[in-house]
Amino acid sequence: MSLQPATTDAGGFRAALGSFAAGVNVITLREADGTPLGMTATAFSSVSADPLLVLICVNRANRSYARIVETGRFGVNILGTAAREISDHCARPGSDKTLADEWLVDRPEWHAPALAKALAFLDCEVDQDVEAGTHAVLIARVSSIGIPADDCPGHDPLIHFRGAYRELVDAAPPASGPRTADRSSSSHVVKEYA
Repeated sequence: MSLQPATTDAGGFRAALGSFAAGVNVITLREADGTPLGMTATAFSSVSADPLLVLICVNRANRSYARIVETGRFGVNILGTAAREISDHCARPGSDKTLADEWLVDRPEWHAPALAKALAFLDCEVDQDVEAGTHAVLIARVSSIGIPADDCPGHDPLIHFRGAYRELVDAAPPASGPRTADRSSSSHVVKEYA
């Protein structure tokens, strides 16, 4: 493989960033009447463990951004492959992003809607809203966390790479080379370099 120059514009930028494999998340919020909504996002990151902070990036022209600013709250649902249908539903531009009741977990202590098929859930309160070009970087405090009661066998992370969903592939440890260790209940191999 060899790199070559690309146009330094939005198209080249998107093509380059599409090469960054990212976990898929659904950012959830509530309308003024309580209706649960979601939007699919890959622009999510942890920021700090003390205090507990995360960030998301949202287009300021997006209706969801206006609602998050109004309420100061959102949820981050980290998705596994079992939630691909929900990701697709929440990713369609301009469509109704209402979340179906059967997709939700009913936990009154959480402000934002939580998805039953999520690998993890973070209930968040906006701490900072930073303007960054067309987007806002929302830095938020994590007020509550939801994780599955079991190890979610068969629920690998939902990954997006070069415009398509991707899956982890089981791999056998190499016969020689870097030391490997199985870090999960599945047969996925995590390489550790000494």
